[in-house]
Amino acid sequence: MKWLFIIDPIEKLNPETDTTYALMKEAFSRKTETFIATIQDLQFEKVAKVSAQRIQFARTHSVGQKKIFLLNDFDLILMRKEPPYDLGFHYATELLSLAKTKVVNSPQALRDFNEKLITLQFPELMPETLVSSNVDQICKFIKSKNIFFIIKALDSFQGRIIQKVHSKNAGFKKVIETSTDGGKMPIMVQEFLPNIIKGDKRVLILGGKFLGAVNRMPKPGSYISNFGAGGTGHKTMLTAKEQSIVKRVGPFLLKQGIHFAGLDIIDGRLTEINITCPTGLQHINRLENRKLEKDVVDYLERLP
Repeated sequence: MKWLFIIDPIEKLNPETDTTYALMKEAFSRKTETFIATIQDLQFEKVAKVSAQRIQFARTHSVGQKKIFLLNDFDLILMRKEPPYDLGFHYATELLSLAKTKVVNSPQALRDFNEKLITLQFPELMPETLVSSNVDQICKFIKSKNIFFIIKALDSFQGRIIQKVHSKNAGFKKVIETSTDGGKMPIMVQEFLPNIIKGDKRVLILGGKFLGAVNRMPKPGSYISNFGAGGTGHKTMLTAKEQSIVKRVGPFLLKQGIHFAGLDIIDGRLTEINITCPTGLQHINRLENRKLEKDVVDYLERLP
């Protein structure tokens, strides 16, 4: 077996917390030839190619010299580049789509679905939500409810570019104008869920089914729970309502070629679906004394 991981520069991956690192290490332990590349290493000359490095693991990792391979030289390609989804990411998915080799997650799905907008497939599972670029419409929506709302840029990640507003906040219209770039860009306006103080569950989905979950708690005084924003992980179990969300969303994701995903659930409501580079695996491992990377690699080895 020969696998290629499309990642951020290897020096940016934290061996103690990074999901991709755990997956690569597990694949290597099974005698799989394991290679890494960045999206900048993808290329086309008559056929789709990549300039990749072999990675090996002992007490730490070591990488070899870059060599040119056809994308079709690999048995499996894992697209594990972290957000943001920008033009570089988009063009990378175009090149990956030229490969006959299976790519996880599907490059077409990564192009088709924004991680925030994909939740709109399931409006009945979400908090009250508006997506619009119209400043007046957004202001009217907020004024009609005597509650707080979260303003999300559609290309934000790790809890960045998120603001909390209320119709009684002075100057909230200015926040909307700025967030939409004067009405040019759509944003997501979503009901603020006060029970965020009890955590935001990251639920990992593999092959359309539940794999594991961790409850991310925000820092005191914060409403941002992402690990990248200082959130801490705690052991958790899924409620019946959360299990029903998994059963509803999982098969849809698998049908789109999204084999590995992370649902974000706050107070029993779906807020986001991470499909580009779902994380949390190593946090769950430590909390539950598991090795979920074994389950993931088992699954990937069975893919046709």
